[in-house]
Amino acid sequence: MTVTTSPPKPILIIGAGISGLATARLLTEHQIPNIVFEASSTDRGQGYAISLHEWAFKPLLTDLGNLPIIQLQKAVAPDRQIGGLGWIDQAMRDVSTGETLMAPDHERPEGGSEEQPVVFRSNRNALRQWLCDVGEEEVDVRYEHKLTSFSGSLGNMKAKFEHGAVFEGSMIIAADGLHSTAVTANNKPNPNTVVFHGDLRLSHSDFNKLLLPHMRPPSSPSLSNILAGVGDSFNTPITISNITPSKIHLDWSYSRAVRGPDDPLFNPIRTVQEAKVVPEELLREIGARTMASPFRDVIGVDAIRERGCYNWLSCSVFVTREEGLKKGLEKGVLFMGDSAHAMPIFGGEGGNHALLDAVEFVRELVGKGDGAGVVGGKEGLEKVANGYYDSAYRRTQGAVRRCRQRFLLLHRPIEQWRELAVKRDQAAE
Repeated sequence: MTVTTSPPKPILIIGAGISGLATARLLTEHQIPNIVFEASSTDRGQGYAISLHEWAFKPLLTDLGNLPIIQLQKAVAPDRQIGGLGWIDQAMRDVSTGETLMAPDHERPEGGSEEQPVVFRSNRNALRQWLCDVGEEEVDVRYEHKLTSFSGSLGNMKAKFEHGAVFEGSMIIAADGLHSTAVTANNKPNPNTVVFHGDLRLSHSDFNKLLLPHMRPPSSPSLSNILAGVGDSFNTPITISNITPSKIHLDWSYSRAVRGPDDPLFNPIRTVQEAKVVPEELLREIGARTMASPFRDVIGVDAIRERGCYNWLSCSVFVTREEGLKKGLEKGVLFMGDSAHAMPIFGGEGGNHALLDAVEFVRELVGKGDGAGVVGGKEGLEKVANGYYDSAYRRTQGAVRRCRQRFLLLHRPIEQWRELAVKRDQAAE
């Protein structure tokens, strides 16, 4: 008598962002069936850069077969086209003078190096592409698949999509971000943050004249992918997002705390179209700031009038264990990345925790499985999910809190920055 068994149902991953693709890559490496569904098309945007930290990228590289860091850097660094590795000098500069207030000692091992960094910059699009391509087997990504509904329970799920397609799977991973279609979470704007964001593209010659002297001064070993500027309770970083043979793609932001309920620059209920309109109040506020070159050249009134900007809504989400995550599992859904713990942009931890989410979930699945990630229906998947949440919940709860605290530190009065700089210099003597 021959006994036949059905192949395990695939894990259905909603969202081709960092956490979704990292999960898919790791599952694929372990021969665990999975499909990624992405609502947008293959030419989706999001080409800005993020900071990747060693505590996040090292576990991922380890689980992908102990890949060298430099392989990742060469594939995703914003300056990879000119031989760069995404290095950042981690210096803070006084926007009013352009002078460096504080900078780490790059001779010290704990500061890392360009080849062995503790933190480096990554282009988001390049990182997503690397996650798709890095293994021998392709990750199965279905673009233009927008989830409309799902039903079932762990071990036996069914997902329906906008154009009528229906897929069955063992579980659904909601990795589709802040406004996940699989969850109604406590998505709320950070009530203390005003953020405007802009971008520009410069020719290599214009970049060399305007920004290169500041982003690669004589004391720096390489081009820094961030020019971090701080002012009197405001923050103005200029970052390289990508470099092509003809252009340097840059981003900038201007942020500060909300000044009470009548702050004209804080509008948490603005529409997408309203967010693209440059408020006159912003131009007056920027015009009253003292900014040295190159900050005034990129973020000054004339530059904003010419290129425009976008009013970012800095939001935070933290889905509670009992009210959110537990109820999700009852419906066959596990939350990951921004759908579970969206963080304000200040601090750069969101993308890193998205990578760790993927690593910890797949480790839990493989560890409790039979060698192929098969955990035996609803009960087994519940154990996997709860084991993953046991570590991820504590980790990300602290991270959300740190991001909020870091916002306050980055937007402190300039006199406090200068006092810190003096104390640091005195301690180094």
